[in-house]
Amino acid sequence: GRGGRGGRDFRSASTKPIEKKRKPPKPETFDLVILDPPTFTKTAYGAVDIENDYQSLAKPASLCVTPGGVLIATNHSAKVGLDDWLEIVRRCATKAGCQVKRVEIITPDDDDDDHPAMADGKRPLKVAAFTLE
Repeated sequence: GRGGRGGRDFRSASTKPIEKKRKPPKPETFDLVILDPPTFTKTAYGAVDIENDYQSLAKPASLCVTPGGVLIATNHSAKVGLDDWLEIVRRCATKAGCQVKRVEIITPDDDDDDHPAMADGKRPLKVAAFTLE
């Protein structure tokens, strides 16, 4: 028979037309977007681990920045180096269709007891302002 094993004829059982995938709506944009995720969190939607999942937050945040606006991003993990983190945010902004015009690293004051340096002299808190076009 036609159509496969056992002589069955495999045809579409549905007469509905196949729907085209719709593009998601464009997000609302803002002149200033602050991305300040916790280092680790569990939600009803799953766990977010800042060391491994930052990209899943940085790209959507970049999409919400008005051209010429600023994304202020933070990372609280001592395991992620500053240069690596900056590159992750740059790459995510680029993938979101934004051009990074400027990056300003914002460092806490030396006497900031809320964000003390680790034994190696580095602070886990990293903050940067990304001007996006």
